[in-house]
Amino acid sequence: MIGFIIGLFIGAFIGVAVMCLCTVASKSDEEIENHTDDRK
Repeated sequence: MIGFIIGLFIGAFIGVAVMCLCTVASKSDEEIENHTDDRK
């Protein structure tokens, strides 16, 4: 039972970390498009 609870917390933490990385990557893609437009 303790293993399940520990696994639940670790899985939730990894899930949140992956969502944060996806959000950062999305924002980065938008910024890259803005920078390439400025260079033209």
